[in-house]
Amino acid sequence: MTPLDEVLVEAGAERLRAALLADGELVEMVDEPLAARGATGSIYVGRVVRAAPALRAVFVEIGLDRPALLDADKDIPAEGSVLPVQIIEAAAGDKAARVSRRLALEGRFGVLLPGGKGAAVSRAVTAAAEKRRLQEMAVKLKGPGEGLILRAAALAASRAAVAADVAALRARWGEIAPAPATAAPPACVFDNGDGVVRLLRRIAAAKLPRVVVDNPLLMRRLHGAAERLFGEAPVIEVEPQPGKLLSSRGIDDILATTQMTELPLPSGGRLFFETTAAVIAIDVDTARGSLDSGAAMATNLEAAAEIGRQVRLRDVGGIIVVDFVRLKDVGQRQRVEAALRRAVAMDRIAVHVLGWTQGGLFEMIRARTRAIANLE
Repeated sequence: MTPLDEVLVEAGAERLRAALLADGELVEMVDEPLAARGATGSIYVGRVVRAAPALRAVFVEIGLDRPALLDADKDIPAEGSVLPVQIIEAAAGDKAARVSRRLALEGRFGVLLPGGKGAAVSRAVTAAAEKRRLQEMAVKLKGPGEGLILRAAALAASRAAVAADVAALRARWGEIAPAPATAAPPACVFDNGDGVVRLLRRIAAAKLPRVVVDNPLLMRRLHGAAERLFGEAPVIEVEPQPGKLLSSRGIDDILATTQMTELPLPSGGRLFFETTAAVIAIDVDTARGSLDSGAAMATNLEAAAEIGRQVRLRDVGGIIVVDFVRLKDVGQRQRVEAALRRAVAMDRIAVHVLGWTQGGLFEMIRARTRAIANLE
């Protein structure tokens, strides 16, 4: 993923909105509560209250509005069992929160898996030599009885910085670990509900990006949280225009395109989006009357770049099928595929590019958001 160079943040009384920019382009939006009960990443001591055999799952009471759903394909805990769980998907609408028994603590350069095993490297690291270097580092830094994943941010960091981050995560787990033995369920033993802290973890990198905020209070809060998390703070500037920072930079205009089912392309072509329960379908059309292969190729390349951005900003998940303007030349199809791969490489969420189907459609799968599974 291209490193972030600027983050624009505005915060109201209850919500925080942040635009993440790389090379001056909006690559991701954050819009969430400043304080969230039952936030993704929070760890609870819960009690199993009901089994759901048809779902191969159980429901765990963790103190939210409704019990959380725990997948239990293998060892199914008995009703009344007390166990620590971590929220991997926050409750939304009529859907309960989803939790996991696989606990993870996210840091700047690594993810610690207490009670896990193995050393791994983020899927965002694709260069073989760099992946091997980080893999060897992870093996040496990992302690007994724990797993460790090194994030892409570790690529540009010194070994000492990565080691310090892992040590801080280990110390944090040392504070959390005794709680399940003494806490009366339901109880929260690690609250990940601070929106400012979650934003800082989202933008964590070897070199922190410049941050622009819309009020001095938010600047002080970000600065203090960054010092606690990272031992340093990014360059933070204030542009005092509460609630108008993003609109003044044109971000709201860009976000308006994510609500459109029909989106124009620079060459005159268009993208059409249709979302169903099973699939996100995207149709690419050339400008009216432009049927030659050159126009088709230009439209497809523009579409590939815009599709990568739109699925990221719309934060869609699941199967995505694209009907590009038909190309007979194999080389041209390969160029379009390469362009789309470059576009989705900027995504912090895993995107599995499956390629062309026999019917001439292009298929890929964007993972649904989870707290740990899709870390850079």
